[in-house]
Amino acid sequence: MILDKIVEHKKEEVKELKKKRRSLKEKLALDEISLLAEIKKASPSKGLIQPEFNPALQLKAYEQAGAGGISILTDQKFFQGSNLILKQMRELTELPILRKEFIIDPLQIYESFFIGADVVLLIAAILSDQQLDNFLALCRELKLEVIVEVHSLEELKRVLKTEAEIIGINNRDLNDFSVDLKTTAKLSSELEKLGQRNNHYLIAESGIKSREDIDFLKEIGVDGVLIGETLMRAESPAAKIKELGLF
Repeated sequence: MILDKIVEHKKEEVKELKKKRRSLKEKLALDEISLLAEIKKASPSKGLIQPEFNPALQLKAYEQAGAGGISILTDQKFFQGSNLILKQMRELTELPILRKEFIIDPLQIYESFFIGADVVLLIAAILSDQQLDNFLALCRELKLEVIVEVHSLEELKRVLKTEAEIIGINNRDLNDFSVDLKTTAKLSSELEKLGQRNNHYLIAESGIKSREDIDFLKEIGVDGVLIGETLMRAESPAAKIKELGLF
């Protein structure tokens, strides 16, 4: 009898673990463009971005400026991030948190769940079709939302065969690290041609630096923008967000 009571209680605990997390999709569904503001200390292409790195202060500025979500780099070797940063930021905000990581194994998805992520990033360029399908299914089971990132038309067509709901278009060329916002325009146009635009939320990533960039992306009709380096280098992230014309 005691064992039965324990099992019944554990069922309730597991139910609580699997409850719906904070939703990025709800933010992207709003009429205004949503900002996914990124916290990262460094990158392989730009080196150290913020010498006096203070993620809590950065987070506070993002919240006050009206960000719809937070993106946190957890890769340690190349971005000087950590899981601990995400866990600490989880305690400080009710905004949905994207764990920005190079996920290649299901174990990393479970890890994302337990450190407090609401959203994970799946990069089409480093995953097979079977991995994309399996990882998306696992995320659904864990109630994690997913941004599936694409860089090219070929990757986009692959992703459209999956049940992905949020597509991130990375404007950075993975071969030479050059950036062109027209990548978002091109792939958004292809989504329209394929009759798939209304079936997906669209986030533009990389190279967003000015109000002109934001105006360009608004004209395209993206649902959200992910901005990292521009905000991490700004003396006042909140003032920079206002300057960009996001809110």
